[in-house]
Amino acid sequence: MIQDLAGWSKVLELMPTAMFVRDAEHRWVFVNRIGCEYFGITPGDVLGKKDSELFPPEQAERFAKGDDVVLRGHEVVETEESVYDLVGRSRTLLTRKTCIELDGEPHVLASVTDITELRESEAHVRWLACHDALTGLSNRTALFSRLDAAVARAAEGTAQAALYYLDLDGFKKVNDTFGHLVGDELLVQFGQRLRHAVGGNDVVARIGGDEFAVLAEDSGDLDMDGLAEKMLTLAAIPFDVLSARAFVGTSVGVVPLGRDAVASGEMARKADSALYEAKKRRNRYVIYTDALDASLAHRREVEVALEEALQSGEGLSCHYQPMVRASDGKVIGLEALARWRHPKLGVVTPVQFVAVAEETGLIGRLGEWVLRTACSRMAAVDDLFIAVNVSAVQLRDDRFADTVMKVLADTRLPPRRLELEITETAIVNADGAAVRLLKRLRKAGVRISLDDFGTGYSSLTLLKDLDVDKVKIDRSFVQMAPLAEDSAAIVRAVSNLGSALGLCVVAEGVETEAQRQFLRDAGCDELQGYLFSAAVPEDRIERVSGLVPTLVAAHSVG
Repeated sequence: MIQDLAGWSKVLELMPTAMFVRDAEHRWVFVNRIGCEYFGITPGDVLGKKDSELFPPEQAERFAKGDDVVLRGHEVVETEESVYDLVGRSRTLLTRKTCIELDGEPHVLASVTDITELRESEAHVRWLACHDALTGLSNRTALFSRLDAAVARAAEGTAQAALYYLDLDGFKKVNDTFGHLVGDELLVQFGQRLRHAVGGNDVVARIGGDEFAVLAEDSGDLDMDGLAEKMLTLAAIPFDVLSARAFVGTSVGVVPLGRDAVASGEMARKADSALYEAKKRRNRYVIYTDALDASLAHRREVEVALEEALQSGEGLSCHYQPMVRASDGKVIGLEALARWRHPKLGVVTPVQFVAVAEETGLIGRLGEWVLRTACSRMAAVDDLFIAVNVSAVQLRDDRFADTVMKVLADTRLPPRRLELEITETAIVNADGAAVRLLKRLRKAGVRISLDDFGTGYSSLTLLKDLDVDKVKIDRSFVQMAPLAEDSAAIVRAVSNLGSALGLCVVAEGVETEAQRQFLRDAGCDELQGYLFSAAVPEDRIERVSGLVPTLVAAHSVG
C-alpha cells in the first residue's frame, strides 16, 4: 500500500483521467498532467491553495462539504455538478472521491471526468425531441403535449384557447424559383413573424414542410378572428431572403377550444378540416363548424368511389363538344369532357371529382383514362382533331409526355390531331420542367392550346416564352362581348394579338347568334358553345359532326 505523496504521484500521473488530491484543510497537494490540461492550469496555480482561494464562495463551500463527507465516512462518493473552472468556463463534471492515508493523514483523492459535451449532446437530443430543427419552433410532439393540457382546462371551464393550422400558399414556387436555401430561410422568417404575433405563453409550432400551428391561450383578450387576419397579413408581407424577394400567402384553419373540447387529436383534425376548406380558395381563414365534417365525409366517399371507378371503368364516360370554324360553321374538332355517374352518388359533376382527383393523386390515372378514351374514339373519325384538358398537377409529373406519346402510339392517332388544353393559371404556376415537357410534345406534333386566356397574370409573357398553337378566350369575356365595351375590347385585342402571332383564336361559351356574329367579326377563328351543341355521348359524334365513321375499327381503350 502506497503511504506517501511521491508514490501516489507516480501512479496518478499514469491515469487517463484528471486526478487531484486535497488534504483535510481543503488545500490542493497534487494535480496530474491530465487534470492540468482539462482545466487549463499549471500545478503552481493551485498547489498549497484552498478551494476558497480558487473558486467562487458558493462553489468552494460545496466542494469543501463534499470533501468532509468523504473524510468522515471513508466511502466512495460520486457526484455530478456544473462548475466554473479556474478560467471561468462552465463545465459539467462527474467526480468520484475517496479517502486515502498520506503520511498518516487523511486526504481526499478525486478523479474527474469532464462530461460537458455528453450532457450538451443529451440536452440537444432532448431539445430536438420537442423542437423543429430548422426554425427552432415547437414541433408536433410539443404542440400536442400543450394541446392536451389546453383541452383539459377548456373542458373544465377554467380556460379557453384557439388552435390555428396554417399552410403557406405558393411556397413550392419559391423553392422551384429560388432554391431550397431560400425556401428554408423563408420558413424561418415566417416562424419568427408568428412568434412575435402571439403571447409568450402561446405555442408556435412547425408541423410539416410548410405547415405551421399556433395554440393561442385565452387570457380574456383573445380575438380569434383578429389573430387569423393578422396571420394572413404577416404571410402577405414580402420576404427578403438571401438577396431574393419572395412572395407567398397562407391559408388558415381555426378551431376554438371551449367546454365541448375533446381529445387533442380530435381538435387537430377539426383544425385540419377548416384548413382544407380554407385552401379551396386560398389566402383566407375558415373557422371550424360541424358542417365541414359532413363535407369531408362526402369528399372521402367520392375519393373511394372514384378509385373504384378507375379500376373497373364502370360509370366513367367521355362526352364530346364540337368546335366549329367561325367562317362557315363547319365542325372541325371536338373537346373531350369527362363524365361520371355512380350508382349511389348519382351524377358527380366534373368540378367535384376532378378536384378530388387532383388533391388525392388520382388525377394522373383519370387524365390518362380520358386521353386514351378520347384518342381511341377519334381514331375512327377522319378529319377532326380532339382536344383534351390537362391538369396543372399532371404537368408536374415528369412522365406525362411519355404517357401522351404512348397513348398516341397505342391508339394510332396522329399527334397533329391531338390538342392539349392547359389553363393559363396552370402555366403561370408551372416550373421550367413543365414548360420543357410541353415544348417536347409540340415538337412531336401535338398542338398546345392555352385555355381561359385573359384570366391570368402573365398572358403576353406566356405567349413569348411558350410556343402554343391556340388561345381560348375565357367564356366570361365572350358572353359579355356584345353588351359590355370592356369585354368587347378584350376579345378584339386577343384576336388581333393572335393574328399578329400566327395563333388560332378560339372563343368558348358561345350561346347566342349575337355573340357568334360579334366574335366572327372580331376575328375569332373557332367557336364553341351551346349555340352549336352541348357535349354529346360518343355514339352521337357523327351526328353532330356531320361525318361518318371510317372503316378502321376503334382501338380498345384498356
